[in-house]
Amino acid sequence: TVTVTINPAPNAGSDGSTILCTTSPSIDLFTLLGNNPETGGTWTPPLTSGTGLFNPAVDTAGVYTYTIAGTPPCLDSTASVTVTINPSPNPGTAGALAFCDNGTPQDLFTALGGTPDAGGTWTPPLTSGTGLFNPLTDLAGIYTYTVNGTPPCTPESTTVTVTINPAPNAGSDGSIILCTTSPSIDLFTLLGN
Repeated sequence: TVTVTINPAPNAGSDGSTILCTTSPSIDLFTLLGNNPETGGTWTPPLTSGTGLFNPAVDTAGVYTYTIAGTPPCLDSTASVTVTINPSPNPGTAGALAFCDNGTPQDLFTALGGTPDAGGTWTPPLTSGTGLFNPLTDLAGIYTYTVNGTPPCTPESTTVTVTINPAPNAGSDGSIILCTTSPSIDLFTLLGN
C-alpha cells in the first residue's frame, strides 16, 4: 500500500491597500486582504498592537506582509497591505486680537497659536478677501480659520476673537487769554471736537 497525504495549501489572501489620516481610528489590516484569507497568520513588520490592528497614531506607513505558514511540503503563503497615512490638517490653536477703531490692518493668521498650516480660509469672509483684518471696514467678533485635509482627513478649524476698542479722543487744541485776576476756568471746556 501507499498512503498519500495531501496538505491544503495555505491562503494568505490577496494584496490590499488603504489610505488613513493620522487621526483615523485603528483598523484591522486583515479586513483589507482579499480572496478569503485564512486567520491565524502573522504580520511583518510587527504592529505596536501585537496583532493586525494598525493604529495610525503610533504605527508607520508602509507595506505590511501577512504570512500563513504552510505544512511541508507546502510553502508559506503571503499577501501584503500597503498603508498610506495623510497628515491631519493643523489650524493651530485659538487666539485673540484687539484693535483700535482707527488702527492698521493685521493678518489674523498671526494670532493663531501653535504651528498652523497656511492656506486655510476665514469665515465670515473679511473685506480684504484674505486673512487681513481692517478695523475700519471689518466687524469685531469671532472669525473661524479652517484648513482642509487630504482625504480621508477631514477639515479642522479654530477661532480668533477680535475686539475693536474706540480710539481715545483728547479733542482739538484750544486757547484762551486770561488776566491774573480772572476767575479759575476749566481748561477741558476749551478743547474742541
